[in-house]
Amino acid sequence: MADRSNCIIMVGENAVPHHLDDGNTPVSVLLVDDNEQWARFVASDLEAEYPSITVHLALSPNEAMLQLGEFDIDCVVADYQMPEVDGLELLERLRRERPELPYILATSEGSEDIASAAIDAGVSDYVVKDPRVDQLSVFASKIHRAVEAARLRQAMAESERRYRSLTEQSSDAILIIQDDELVFYNQRLIDLTGRPRSWFESVEDLIATVHPDDRDEVRATLRRWQDMSAGGQLDELRLQTVDGAVQHCEYTGRQISHDGETAIMLSIRDVTDRKQRQRELRWERDLNRAVQNVLVAARIRDDIEQGVTGLLVDHGYELAWIGVPEHGTLTPRAQHGATAYLTAIDLSMETGTADSEPSLWAARADESRFVDDFEELFPTDWLEQAVASGCRSGAALPLSYNEISYGVLAVYHAEPGRFDETERRLLGELADSIAFAIHTVDTEQALASDHTVELTLRVVDDAYYLLDVVRQQRLTDGESITVHGTLRHTDGQFLQYLSVDESMVGTLRTALDSHPDVSEVTTIVEGTVSRLQVVVEAATPESILINQGAVVRSTTVETSGAELVVELPARSSVRETVDNVAMVFDGTAVLSVGDTTRSVADSASVSIVDMSGLTAKQTAALEAAFHHGYFEQPRRSSATEIAEALGVAHSTFLQHLRAGQQKLFADLYR
Repeated sequence: MADRSNCIIMVGENAVPHHLDDGNTPVSVLLVDDNEQWARFVASDLEAEYPSITVHLALSPNEAMLQLGEFDIDCVVADYQMPEVDGLELLERLRRERPELPYILATSEGSEDIASAAIDAGVSDYVVKDPRVDQLSVFASKIHRAVEAARLRQAMAESERRYRSLTEQSSDAILIIQDDELVFYNQRLIDLTGRPRSWFESVEDLIATVHPDDRDEVRATLRRWQDMSAGGQLDELRLQTVDGAVQHCEYTGRQISHDGETAIMLSIRDVTDRKQRQRELRWERDLNRAVQNVLVAARIRDDIEQGVTGLLVDHGYELAWIGVPEHGTLTPRAQHGATAYLTAIDLSMETGTADSEPSLWAARADESRFVDDFEELFPTDWLEQAVASGCRSGAALPLSYNEISYGVLAVYHAEPGRFDETERRLLGELADSIAFAIHTVDTEQALASDHTVELTLRVVDDAYYLLDVVRQQRLTDGESITVHGTLRHTDGQFLQYLSVDESMVGTLRTALDSHPDVSEVTTIVEGTVSRLQVVVEAATPESILINQGAVVRSTTVETSGAELVVELPARSSVRETVDNVAMVFDGTAVLSVGDTTRSVADSASVSIVDMSGLTAKQTAALEAAFHHGYFEQPRRSSATEIAEALGVAHSTFLQHLRAGQQKLFADLYR
């Protein structure tokens, strides 16, 4: 049995000064010794003198292993000489399972060989027992020192683990520079630059990943921060990946203490997406402003189409064009950029022709079409021509206003994947603006042009509510209804003003009141020729025509059909106009088409009553006032009566009426 005297403790290099602990921190010690008498004596005295220490006894290495699993042990004090397994063998076993646990070796033999073996094995302390000296305070002190050192190492390791966890999870690249060396950097730097970890050792390795145009400025900034105790300002730099891609970044730095020496900590944040969004907003703003200038200045349709397609190419598109369906082919009206592509492909609109080409698909389906990467599609002739012309992605959007088609806008990019949500929205808004502008100039031309086309249409379909009504009433020869005006009302409704013979008013009103397409009927003039105001909730030939910018001069409805006299700006719009009416009313036929030329007086008259600048509500107020006899002396209807007929407040009607009058008078007398 080993001698249990004497105790000299050799403290390792990692010992922590005693002032780090006040001696009151609870410590749980496992004392391992096969001398039960000595062990109980030491345990009892330690707990009596030092209340912060709790001692658990183990009289063999196996008992020690069991107690380590049962109790939360902070430190092991073990005898060197024990039967079967000595203290160093126990330490070797503990190191495999609890490498962080402080371990003090006690022995009665103070030989250099044992001390050397103990140090090599990694003991925290080495004790030589001396029965001549009271070593209780030494034991307590060394136990506290060993535990303090272990707890500090654990706290530092935990702190470093948390720091590394935070830095590795950070969306910013974090670097520490000391003496022009990179002593730390996180995974985010690898992700941003695309370089392997072996790449980064020095500051110059970092500089090598910076865009050449930014390198001198970054070097100067780092030197300035090395001389500053305060933090640096936010600066910008561009990083280049291995494949040449540019990442726009913001970075800042400040001095820190690292391992007791001054260092610089850098934080680099990728702001590429934010920069891209800023560029997109500028592009969107600039393009919108330029397009609006074109639309405002345009006087004819060709000005709009040529101006917009040219602007789109100026703002980055490889090709932009506007086409209209004509005789089964999508015919380009305006084109800019890589126009050779359009002459190289078949623009026939037959099903299956140029399958999936954006413009043809959009024209046939009347829906927007976006193709992000042509090369992801199966090979076709048009794809081959598109790529050969420098186009890798394309989009096409129908140009329509009030359900009238004005063709297709098609744009193409030189790169794939360019049509993000922002660009798709912008192109949709642009297509709507173009269609509205074309509608506006076509309408103005129809009103102001000296040369127009007069078209007479016959509609025979009962889907037109007035034909349905007169056929129910079985009108005799010579009896008819005349439509004097049609204008938009609210919520998809239209107002129509009808004149009928006095003898027909009663039965006609009854039939109109009960018709599903009519929501309200008001008699506004009684007499030999009576006048009715009708609120219609379905499409009429007149509503379709005015949506196309046509001027309906008159409509006469008889049992045999409805005859409409319509004025159009040009012959080129006749076919489209007739087709649009025929799509809703079967059997629509053209009775006559003729060119007309207004006299100077006629042209002046038309310009005087040009109502294109009025709002829908102002137009409705003016026309209602006219048909209700508001401008006659004496007035046939008061403002209150007209307002009730329109379903608006008295003050609202007068507000729109006066605003409309002022606009018309300003145009007349300016």
